Amino acid sequence: MSSIGIRHGYYAKSVEISPSLKPDHLVLTLTALGMLAALVMHFTLSDAVAEQLEPGQFYSDTIVKPPIYYVAHAVQTLLLIWAGLAALFSTDFRRIERGYMLAFTLTMVAAVYTAARGYAASDWLSTKLVASTGPIGFFMGVLIFVGARKGNWSVLGKFLIVMAAIFSVRSLLGIYSLRTFGRDEAVAYLGSVLNGLYWPAAWVVLQRYPVGSMGRMLRFAPIVIYGFGSLFTQTRLNFVMLLALIVVFAFVQYRRKESQAGLWITVSMLVVWLTLFTAVFLKDTNIMEKLSFVTDSFYSRIDEDTRTGQLQWFFRSNTRSELILGKGSFATWQWGANMWTGGTDVGYLTLLLYGGLPLLLTYFYSHIRPCLKFLLGNWPDWQFTSACIVSLWALRMFSSSYPGVNIDYYPILFCIGACIAKDPERQATQY
Repeated sequence: MSSIGIRHGYYAKSVEISPSLKPDHLVLTLTALGMLAALVMHFTLSDAVAEQLEPGQFYSDTIVKPPIYYVAHAVQTLLLIWAGLAALFSTDFRRIERGYMLAFTLTMVAAVYTAARGYAASDWLSTKLVASTGPIGFFMGVLIFVGARKGNWSVLGKFLIVMAAIFSVRSLLGIYSLRTFGRDEAVAYLGSVLNGLYWPAAWVVLQRYPVGSMGRMLRFAPIVIYGFGSLFTQTRLNFVMLLALIVVFAFVQYRRKESQAGLWITVSMLVVWLTLFTAVFLKDTNIMEKLSFVTDSFYSRIDEDTRTGQLQWFFRSNTRSELILGKGSFATWQWGANMWTGGTDVGYLTLLLYGGLPLLLTYFYSHIRPCLKFLLGNWPDWQFTSACIVSLWALRMFSSSYPGVNIDYYPILFCIGACIAKDPERQATQY
């Protein structure tokens, strides 16, 4: 409690320093250990995929994972759920968005409903709980409450910077390891690593930095590495997300009333310089021949339509009532000549397939809607930046993204937490 008494001849009310301005050390310790285990899980799986995928394969459900993967998976799941529950139980509900707990609870109920429509009694005690279509991916939503405490962001922000650095280095090592520069090889070595890099890299770009600081000068380094790696994987979604980040960054700079002319001039000059340098010094080198092969291959598939046929089959093989009620966690549908056991390349439709309108609507209301109010008005940077990240996630879900038990998804949950919080300093000024 800090009191502002009679000073300079006037009286001011006593103002309570909010506990939410202080970091929760127990929650952050559990979160840090859980994120470390999540990194181990992510990279052991990435290594297994790179070693075991056959030439011409982009995906296989027969990848043999090493024992450390399962240990890390269990550890990160337990630690992060404990961290989220500890944060939830210590949350002062007066300091988060009114009515949010009801929306969150309904989302968890919808996740259980989705599982109940597909699970047998024995499945509730099996590893199917943590499968990609299981309910644990939604239960990890308790991490939202870790990000709902402003004091935790002094550490969560550092987590994201460390993640950006680790995934950047890993991406560069993946590029260096490429032998044939074929798309299948690049996806095996880089696909999952780039997915892990995008969100912390986007957060680093969108942060506010003091003029002339090192962070301001290096803010684009991770996302440039992401773009360079995406060229090798020839993943069109990655370039859509890059373009979206550029648009969001321009919007952020406009809202912060920061000049953009110098930045765009510098970027343009850098592009011109790199183009001239490449043309003069690297024209006939081996690396340029390989890079030329990659860009030509990517260009040839830019306008390739891989969605229309899939969506036509999806709506043809699922009735209206099935999509309204959902078909459960083990839903299947006819795709061409095969019965497909996975979701679609549109995350929102996958929610509809498994959980119907109950899951789609509750997820949107509790995970996407909170960011919308921050796109207008004057809000603190820790919330405004987080809202921009969540808006990019909302866009990405129009492709194949889906909630999961993996390190790609956790930054989104932290940022949703920032969006539901009532800023304690903003509230203090209202006394």
